[in-house]
Amino acid sequence: MVAPTASASSFTRQLGGLLLSSASSSSRIAATARIASTFTSLLSVRHSHVGSAPLDLPTSTSIEILPFPPHPNPSRPLLPSQRHARSVLVKGPKGEVVVPLHECIVLDSSNEKRISLSIKDDSQKKQRGTWGLTRSLLANALQGVSEGHTVSLKLVGVGYRASIETDPLPRRSKLDIALAGSKSFFLSEAAKQAEIDRATRAQQAVEKQGPNMRLHIRLGYSHPVLLPVPYGIQVQIPQPNRIVLKGADKEQLGLFA
Repeated sequence: MVAPTASASSFTRQLGGLLLSSASSSSRIAATARIASTFTSLLSVRHSHVGSAPLDLPTSTSIEILPFPPHPNPSRPLLPSQRHARSVLVKGPKGEVVVPLHECIVLDSSNEKRISLSIKDDSQKKQRGTWGLTRSLLANALQGVSEGHTVSLKLVGVGYRASIETDPLPRRSKLDIALAGSKSFFLSEAAKQAEIDRATRAQQAVEKQGPNMRLHIRLGYSHPVLLPVPYGIQVQIPQPNRIVLKGADKEQLGLFA
């Protein structure tokens, strides 16, 4: 057996060094690529394509920022995350809608025909989510008070049918119940008065349309199902098995449907 010469041993060491150097270079390149990919993804998620889109104000609509959050049920306290929020009152020919404006949201209404939203800290995931949600709620409110929202329902079943009739029973809203009770959870007197004024305007608009109505639905039970129509929602029955709901508040419309 012939022993390897000095030149052969030197060549082997050099080749091994090159292989190690190549492997370490590949590892460094892969690590750099991973870091760059992570950094790029972090930058991309901090931009909300929904929240950053401006909103155009339709004709005959207006917005007003109130220094307190909306309180849909004054008989119950607000959540801690909502107590420091504000409200955006959106008005139009179809009615009024109140949208919560959280503390982290900055609304720019310097342009009379367009509004834009931003957040205080775009590194916070929760703020980015609230950013897009608030923009969507404002878009729905602007469309609702200017054009209105429509939901169509179809009754599928043998003998299923619906009709609309006058509601003879008295009604009490959540605001009326809170004011009549011994305790309410309004954050301030200004918030209380604003809710009373808004409820008064809504009641006056309803009285112009006529008496309170309710849905009379047959769904296969031994008795009919009677559903009082909430304030701010109009009901049409074009066919016995088809119900069309219209209103300015998309959330209220969806809850009733």
